[in-house]
Amino acid sequence: MRIGIISNCDQFIPMAYTLANQGLQVCIFYAPSADVIVHQKVTGFIQATSLPFRQELNQADDVYQWLEDVKPETVFVYGYRHLLDVTRFHGIRAYNIHPGPLPSFRGPSPAFWQLKTGQPTLGFTIHELSSRFDAGKVVWTRSIANLPQYHYGMVNQLCSQLCVEGVAIILNAIQGLAPFPEIAATGTVAAYHKRPQLKDVLIDWDKMDAVEICDLIRACNPWNKGALTVFQGQEVKLMDGMVTELQTAHPPGTMMVRGDGLYIACAGGKSIRSNMLYMHDGYLPSYHTSIYGLNHGARLGA
Repeated sequence: MRIGIISNCDQFIPMAYTLANQGLQVCIFYAPSADVIVHQKVTGFIQATSLPFRQELNQADDVYQWLEDVKPETVFVYGYRHLLDVTRFHGIRAYNIHPGPLPSFRGPSPAFWQLKTGQPTLGFTIHELSSRFDAGKVVWTRSIANLPQYHYGMVNQLCSQLCVEGVAIILNAIQGLAPFPEIAATGTVAAYHKRPQLKDVLIDWDKMDAVEICDLIRACNPWNKGALTVFQGQEVKLMDGMVTELQTAHPPGTMMVRGDGLYIACAGGKSIRSNMLYMHDGYLPSYHTSIYGLNHGARLGA
């Protein structure tokens, strides 16, 4: 069975590796990522496995020419930026892997929005490719608990690993080895979330409580190097944060240097502890913040 994979990220690698190890013909169509490290991982994987591979040069036509040349029986799309024209697939079964639950987290960055909004569980979905983004029939879902250590990068990695189960179920169903799973309607409201903008990654010290700030930090790690704030006109990013038991009457954003680390007052009277910041294009451990005037009593966001 010939399987096509269309992607512009490295998240397809666990799926491609597993399918190839099962003796399936796996062919890759790859639109180069702007992330140099991701691009290196993909090219390294292709060199190591020698899987059939084509790199996109012309966005408008290359993927459709690849479909004609390769003639895959089934296609899985994972992370491709552009809306594909399903009429040009000429009957080829095609599915999209989406790192979020549908229809409540449509859009290009579902992992970010699930983390930022503090969802108790994180969802992943595979759906039929359709003429609209994230709107096809859902054929597989999986949800996991949202644990405190999960950040944006880790959630996407988890999706890339867990979706292999869904891909296997779908391929078994296509070959008549098992029925397609029954996906119960959840009744959740459809919502489209845009790609995060500046306002979405910025800490609002006066309104956000300690939990909300820590959720935002995780949603921004590692792609944005943390949640954004300012100090004396300079950008500062909090790369990690943990809610503490320390209660404080200090204004939100006030830094408190204690013997065991750096604490920051939040709305609601609670505080977070942060061990690593990012400033002036460098990683800044909390024990060196005084170099830049980030001393006890200094206020972030002011």
